[in-house]
Amino acid sequence: MRGLPAYRPQPPAGDAPLVALAERYNVPAAGLDGWTVAVNLTRSGCRIGDPGLRYYAERLAARAVLARAAGLVGPLRGATQVVRESLREPFAGELDVEATLENVLGKAYPEPGDWVVQHREERRHQVVLMVDTSLSMSGENMAVAAVAAAVLALKLKPEDLAVVVFEDVARAVTRLEVADPADEVVRRMLDQPVRGYTNIAAALELGAAELERGRNPRRSGLLITDGVVTAGADPLPLAYRFPRLFVILTEDYKMNPELCRRLADAGHGDVFPVRAFRDLPARLLDVANRVLR
Repeated sequence: MRGLPAYRPQPPAGDAPLVALAERYNVPAAGLDGWTVAVNLTRSGCRIGDPGLRYYAERLAARAVLARAAGLVGPLRGATQVVRESLREPFAGELDVEATLENVLGKAYPEPGDWVVQHREERRHQVVLMVDTSLSMSGENMAVAAVAAAVLALKLKPEDLAVVVFEDVARAVTRLEVADPADEVVRRMLDQPVRGYTNIAAALELGAAELERGRNPRRSGLLITDGVVTAGADPLPLAYRFPRLFVILTEDYKMNPELCRRLADAGHGDVFPVRAFRDLPARLLDVANRVLR
């Protein structure tokens, strides 16, 4: 029996949603755009109570976030790899002459498995992205973090990306093996209550558990943090659960680069600093291009 469709709140009709948002954010309706909405959605005191209007605002913001991410990523070309295998059916690939000759030399009659073909197939990689959504992330920082997540959502197959958000506790916005569209992933991120403290241990515990659900041997964790733990247990023991863990260190006056280095070392990964938070999406794209090949 098929399940019921997911509930989608309905915004007011006509121009009323734009007018309501403009009044909420104290900007002219004619100048209101999706990015302005994305920046304001998670600001203290700006949360929208009406479910329909909030859903409308989140969708508007998600489109603007995805547009920024697409501008960074550019044409979407997945990484590929050459696969060589025995010919199983006609026209299944290009004949690998050298490998085939090696197999048939010295034989009176070639055997079925001697014919080797090669073809290109997409190189897949499964990733769990862990994003801080504590109180210090409200406003523009959260909008920028959503752009960073959208960069990965555009580069990976939907079912190959999990996104974990964390503050006092950690939650999965989207999970591995679940093909949520990129705009829905962004909308859910912007729907998170940005509050509380920074519990990196909770993020790593849920992130590692999510990664363990993956079926691809090529799996990695990406943690965005300044390394400052303000809640929860010591995160270091949990880093050992990752086959590879990369830390995007957001540099500021209170950062803890030593912990970030220890986490990355425990997870057989590396640390990638980003000086200004607004540069996070471009830095994450650079990291993805390096570690996901």
